[in-house]
Amino acid sequence: MDKYALVTGADHGLGYELVKKLLEREYIVYAGRLKEEEQMLDKLAESFSGKLTIFKLDIGSDASVKAMKELLENVVPCLDVVINNAGILGDITKNIFDELDFEEIQRVINVNAVGTLRVTNSVIPLVMKSRQKLIVNISSEAGSIAQCEREGWFAYCMSKAAGNMQSALVHNNIRKKGGKVVVIQPGHMATYMRGHLDTTAAFTPEESAEGILEQVLDRALPETERPSFIDNGGNPLAW
Repeated sequence: MDKYALVTGADHGLGYELVKKLLEREYIVYAGRLKEEEQMLDKLAESFSGKLTIFKLDIGSDASVKAMKELLENVVPCLDVVINNAGILGDITKNIFDELDFEEIQRVINVNAVGTLRVTNSVIPLVMKSRQKLIVNISSEAGSIAQCEREGWFAYCMSKAAGNMQSALVHNNIRKKGGKVVVIQPGHMATYMRGHLDTTAAFTPEESAEGILEQVLDRALPETERPSFIDNGGNPLAW
């Protein structure tokens, strides 16, 4: 029986690697891409003919997410796995004594927290028609209030903490119907989120993607009242 997956923020990096590894696990994958000039997914589609559909997606836009919903409703019977990966960073240098850019903070929260909810809300009927009924939200230790030691990163930390809360709310809605939400930290990856390649990172996107899928697909996830908040090695994180 065919298995269907949706991945957002699949242009490159972690999102791209998640798409690739889902295809290798024989999922039929729908990949949301923000920038059409990013060509990595197109090359991947050539290698997995008929198994990968690429579409433009801005999760910060109601209209874009609505277009995604209409597309998916016309082509898939269900979605076994939804991976909400898309996200942006925002300023990481300013503290409370600096002049903060509140429009940017709102923009980051709109994408990282509200955007993830937009996507989940739009596809939840398809998720609940599947056997797996799994939603995976890519979060960060930056969203943990219990272990926060930063003095800045307002937009990113606030957005991830809000994203964690919406994950719990969604989990509360679907767990009694056989669904679950997993909140997972991908780890410190070598990405371009800061505008340049972070060479101090502990993981490549490929390594992190493999760890994530091992946790959420290859191992039996516990039945819990609250969603699991773990890292890519399966270690629990503090809320």
